[in-house]
Amino acid sequence: MIKTLIVYAHLLAACVAIGILLIQDLALAKSKGAPLSATAVKDLTKSAEIMFVALVLLWLSGLTLVLLGYLENPQQYLMNEKLWAKFTVVSVLTLNGIALHYFSFPRVTSRRGLLGLPTFEQILVVLTGALSSVSWLFACYLGIARPWNYTVDFSFVMFIYSGLLVGAFIVAGEVLRAMRRAEPEPPMLTEQIRLNASRKFD
Repeated sequence: MIKTLIVYAHLLAACVAIGILLIQDLALAKSKGAPLSATAVKDLTKSAEIMFVALVLLWLSGLTLVLLGYLENPQQYLMNEKLWAKFTVVSVLTLNGIALHYFSFPRVTSRRGLLGLPTFEQILVVLTGALSSVSWLFACYLGIARPWNYTVDFSFVMFIYSGLLVGAFIVAGEVLRAMRRAEPEPPMLTEQIRLNASRKFD
């Protein structure tokens, strides 16, 4: 009974985190890199706080489930390489969450907006966002991928994870390029181009 409740809490935390993650990703995509409104910043801040609580709950419930599983089967439980792959992915998303909190979040919520940042910072922001989305989704998949228990190698799982990351990084880069192409030219730059063009005919 206790183990069932812990599994339920684990799944509930994962569902809440994934739901908030997808909603915020969609909201940021709709902003097209422009500065966020005060309401959007407030919503993003609240979502980040909920995500933090969900991550803590996932770690606590996950470690508890590992302990219970080990006590039930101390000979084989820790031999499950998929389990160690899941811990690796969750560790990556945790470290990335720190980067999001201290690096990406302050820049996305600044008055400059994403497209107002230097190019290098724009790239880091979208990469940390892509890494977060893939890591959360893949960690949840590993949680239900029971056929992989004791049947796949750690390297196989991480190879799949790496391939998904590469694909996500490419998509994130293309989205950023599309945002930058759609950004209107600064008025002064547009006026300078017109002046240069008119001088050719003087």
